[in-house]
Amino acid sequence: MSNFSQSPQISIKNKLIIFIEGALVYAFIYNPWTKFPYTLLITTVVILLLTYARTRSLKAIGLWNNYSFVKVLATALLAFLLLEPVMDFIVQPLVNKLCHEVPDYSGFDKLKHDSSRYIKYISFVWISAAIGEEVLFRGYLFDRFKKLLPDGRFKTIAIILLTAILFSLPHYYQGTAGLVMTFFFGIAFGALFVKTRYNLWVNIIVHGLVDSLFLTLVYTDNLSYYEIVNKHLLGY
Repeated sequence: MSNFSQSPQISIKNKLIIFIEGALVYAFIYNPWTKFPYTLLITTVVILLLTYARTRSLKAIGLWNNYSFVKVLATALLAFLLLEPVMDFIVQPLVNKLCHEVPDYSGFDKLKHDSSRYIKYISFVWISAAIGEEVLFRGYLFDRFKKLLPDGRFKTIAIILLTAILFSLPHYYQGTAGLVMTFFFGIAFGALFVKTRYNLWVNIIVHGLVDSLFLTLVYTDNLSYYEIVNKHLLGY
């Protein structure tokens, strides 16, 4: 962790360039001309090109082989099996209780019992959310903040929190509870990225599994799964 936090001295001018580039790349996800899943697909391509043009490598955004293929899969599966129950049965019930509401997932209602749409959206979330969001929020923005923020004891924690905030904002359409839940997922994904020594492949797989489970619950009309603890233990 400490090695990642140490960065060479960068001039104010170069920091300004880094900030402007990062802000423009992030702002693109809010543009009114492209839609899901193409917005993040385009963003991903731009990030890959920018990163490779600078370093002739994608290591800076976590796309490198510090783990074997088997270790990536095993680590991702273990992380998913640990993360999902904690988020579903501890974090989400508390968020629901504190926000006095559940996340608004009504935008996904059209997926219910629609097999062709379900299959299409599964492929979309792996391309746009699993790959696109992880490349943007964990890979690219982690690297940008690493260069922008001064070195210090809490630098990595600050980067995790900042990227989690930026990750949560586009999900405000899910209501306050949905935004807060996405923020906590952002913290978890950021911590996982750090724990794996910045191996983005693990994050991509975990993110894809989380979203695939969500879409499967939508498709089978079982989103009440997320409210089990509230209804039966917390009384909400």
